[in-house]
Amino acid sequence: MKSGSRFQYPVLAGLLLVSFILASCGSQGQGPSVDERTKLAGDLRDNKLYSAAVDEYKSILNRSDLDDKQRGNICYLIARVYFDDMKDYENAAAYYVRARTYDPNGTYMAEASQNLVASLEKIGHIVDAKRELNASADLAPSPRQAGDVEVARIGNKPVWLSEIDRQIQNLPPQVQKQLLSVDAKKQFVRQYVGVELLYQAALREGYDRDPKILERKEQLFKSLLVDRYVVDKVMPAVKIDSADVRNFYLANKDTRYKGSPYDSVKAQVFLDYQGQKTEAAYADYIAKLAQSEQLEFLDQNIK
Repeated sequence: MKSGSRFQYPVLAGLLLVSFILASCGSQGQGPSVDERTKLAGDLRDNKLYSAAVDEYKSILNRSDLDDKQRGNICYLIARVYFDDMKDYENAAAYYVRARTYDPNGTYMAEASQNLVASLEKIGHIVDAKRELNASADLAPSPRQAGDVEVARIGNKPVWLSEIDRQIQNLPPQVQKQLLSVDAKKQFVRQYVGVELLYQAALREGYDRDPKILERKEQLFKSLLVDRYVVDKVMPAVKIDSADVRNFYLANKDTRYKGSPYDSVKAQVFLDYQGQKTEAAYADYIAKLAQSEQLEFLDQNIK
């Protein structure tokens, strides 16, 4: 018994050492980390090596140390390559479904749902696309205000009368007058819904990520901001006095108004004078901003 006990602990220690070495070898066998391999796949995609990128992503899925959230994310990344780059919509749909199965609450699910519908439409699975669209649509919300009613329904998504009225109110007054009748409003609803259908289809196919559209969107956004800023900051400085308008007319009576009586051109004189005052106020405000921002023009570099 004593002689046997002498080997008990060394043998046990040896087994533990072997187990540790095997475990270490097993973990080393995984190679680079998930993040490193995901970055490699992304680099392959960035270099337009799409098939290689997909292969790399798929090889990550073979790892035993992934949780469901990681698997969902990898499946989503594969689907994006198939959808955006390879235009392989059947495989894209398959991997979007896999991504949803592994991680139904993933942060990418809104985009994935849109692209899944678009993929199914592309491969001719219209019924399946409609089912997915209905499933991803919000449940009918309560009316936005008391007495509001639905005037159309796109899948499970309602179009409210208040929404239509708001759109009409944003139109020029003369156009609003043409939409007072029930028949005219019905026709407007159909036009509005038609645009909405096209808009949703464009979103599903990723047109909102088109670089040219994003550039134009930025330019439009900048223009809207500047217009609002001018109204709030510049226009209050434009003070118009009726005597100044008349003096402006007298100074330009022969050259600009060809001797026409003041009463016959009064409205145009007011607009012209207002425009001149606005331009002057705009230039003054720009000059103040340029001074505060230490603006410098490097005209010598313009060739």
